[in-house]
Amino acid sequence: MANPYSLLCYTRVPTSREEANNADIALSMHLALRSPVSGKWEPLNENYGIFFAAGVPNASVPALARRACTAAADLGADSCVGTGKAGRAGGSDGSDGPNGGAGEAGGDVRPVSGAVAYDAVMPGVDIALKSLKDPFLFRLADGRFGIAATRTDRDGVPDGSERSAFLLAVSRDLLTYRQLGLVRLDTADGVRSPSVSYDAANRRYAIRWTDDCGRARHAVVDDILEAPGRVIAMPAADAGDAANAVGAAGESSSVVADAAFDAAPAVAHDIPGAVPGNVIEIGAKEAASLIARFGRVYNTGVSVRPTTLPAGLRGEDAREMVGVLGKTVAVLRYSDGSTAVRAVDWDASQLARLADDAAAGLLRPGDTRHVDGRVRQSVYPVPFAVERADPSVFAWNFNGEPMFLFIATEDADGNCVDPRGGRAHMPLRVASTIEGLSDAAGGRAREIDLLRRGDRNSEGRAMTGCFWAPELHVIGGKLSILFMPCFDGDPTNPDGTANDRAGKPDMWTGICHIMQLRQDADGRDLDPRDPAHWTVPEPILGAHGEALNPVQRISLDMTVIVDSGRWYYAWQQVGSVWIASFDPSRPSRLTSRPAQIIVPEFAWDNMIAEGPNAFVHEGRIYLIYSGSLVGIDYTTGLATAPAGQRADLTDPATWTKLDYPLQKSGVYNGAWQLGTGHGMWSHDEDGNLIYVFHNAEYESGRYGGRDAQVRRVHWSAEGMPILDMQSDEELNPDYAGIRMNIVVQ
Repeated sequence: MANPYSLLCYTRVPTSREEANNADIALSMHLALRSPVSGKWEPLNENYGIFFAAGVPNASVPALARRACTAAADLGADSCVGTGKAGRAGGSDGSDGPNGGAGEAGGDVRPVSGAVAYDAVMPGVDIALKSLKDPFLFRLADGRFGIAATRTDRDGVPDGSERSAFLLAVSRDLLTYRQLGLVRLDTADGVRSPSVSYDAANRRYAIRWTDDCGRARHAVVDDILEAPGRVIAMPAADAGDAANAVGAAGESSSVVADAAFDAAPAVAHDIPGAVPGNVIEIGAKEAASLIARFGRVYNTGVSVRPTTLPAGLRGEDAREMVGVLGKTVAVLRYSDGSTAVRAVDWDASQLARLADDAAAGLLRPGDTRHVDGRVRQSVYPVPFAVERADPSVFAWNFNGEPMFLFIATEDADGNCVDPRGGRAHMPLRVASTIEGLSDAAGGRAREIDLLRRGDRNSEGRAMTGCFWAPELHVIGGKLSILFMPCFDGDPTNPDGTANDRAGKPDMWTGICHIMQLRQDADGRDLDPRDPAHWTVPEPILGAHGEALNPVQRISLDMTVIVDSGRWYYAWQQVGSVWIASFDPSRPSRLTSRPAQIIVPEFAWDNMIAEGPNAFVHEGRIYLIYSGSLVGIDYTTGLATAPAGQRADLTDPATWTKLDYPLQKSGVYNGAWQLGTGHGMWSHDEDGNLIYVFHNAEYESGRYGGRDAQVRRVHWSAEGMPILDMQSDEELNPDYAGIRMNIVVQ
């Protein structure tokens, strides 16, 4: 292997949620490359996990209901008992209320949730979340990567599999992973620190581990990829004839004591809290691919295209041509080979002199003129809007007047159900610029309440709280808002238990609604700043008028996806993302049966997948979603699907889900932002893609709700969106000043 790089896999000692390193994150496989310059280990992905063990579906859940469990698609029945770690996702029967416990497949058969009747699973009931330790990287015979690890229950608690098995996964490039399940060995003495290596001479794989007594053990198999789903037999051999057993001709698999096996040498490292696995060598291209995905991408230069100006122009023609030159953009180059285009604020006085000279005929062929400028980079206030969660920024043209609209969930002091002493509302901001929407620019003082507590929906029901996740779209040619109001709770819950929210706003009564901006007789939009110009909110229901969520009632976080002429709603219910088609001419009714497409299967997105929002880029739909419940652990995941190919977006198999979060808690422009998520794609004044999201307001251990933030999006050379590019990574200040050279012809 030419110019090899050393790659370390490891887990971390769990520390705290405030450092984005609780057990859910620490107990996953991390990766680090050894610097060829300093010799130090450099963690990838900001020292955050890259490979996470998939949750295990309950064995009682039928295959049709497990379709959205894509990370667990290849996992077989699992007889190992594990406790799981539950959170609130409804009762074990699928009703509202405390969680009934995590499901585990195989021998630990538990009752399934009510979601199964609708070909779906419920997080925390039908899936047991998992973690891992002792990761080990190895090469497969075909050159791909294999990963062996000890699987644990969430938080590192033994789940029983460590008695006789280890977790196996494969990857082409360590960017995406396929989990094959457990490799079972015919032993009950413990399988600790499993490792696998390929014996090219004998064309088979050696599996090594130590048992609970510290004895070295090993087995051989012809094909490690075929090992999951069967038990590797223990031959009648003891430690004394281990060598004979291993070398026996025709033996397809065996498990023996290995007196000669030495434990892997300890890995010296300087990564705080790292628990090393092993080190392998990878090629330069493989290292570059990992750096491009998990390293920092930064600005390496700025340029403008060569420009010319005809000498023969005079008068207004000359001034118009100079005006065109004044719109010349800059091309920004980045460390991974990607580029971006940005507007430039050119020196107005220099452009004016050039226009005057050109108009007067003072330019001569061969002359070169210079105009200085500065690359335009808006750095938005942090926070952008205090106590405004689930934010939506929308660029809209109001009858020829460009404007930006901002709408969000009121989250005063973390109370988004019944905020400010019973003054729930849905606030709208309008401005001519994005920055004008911010608190710093007076956006909060100019808010208009489109809805308030007590307003009634089209069914005559009083909406008393929530007004969650309002999102702006144009549907059927009309500016529309999708949102979830909630209503006062009944005395009892559907399961007959007393409701502690009786007579008060109850989030479990929430239903996705739509309201649309009215138009005049000529089809011109009315002013969105007047609440009277909006239609009465209507609940969004199934094709036959049924509720979207028959399991838990609550449906929320609705968004729109348009592909190949088809319109879809995607939203959250049963702790997961669902989708269905609808007709934009009748947007309050679905036209297909709701289907579950994204399930939270990992410890990093545990218990919830919500807040979907889609954007189409170069032939793919990029659907971001948020996981890990609301708070400082919130993360942003990604699922993609083909765009413009009439793919069935209601089929979970159409979607490819990232194994790790696209965005996570971390340092942005020098300050920690925890719980980043519930984002929306949008555009700024120059057409650049931006990402609007919220993060947790958290200080000295106190959670104070969520604040809205705005960042620009960068597309990497491999076509991945980067949501956490720092301001000086987007534009190096040394390159901000730029000169345009204009040659007169």
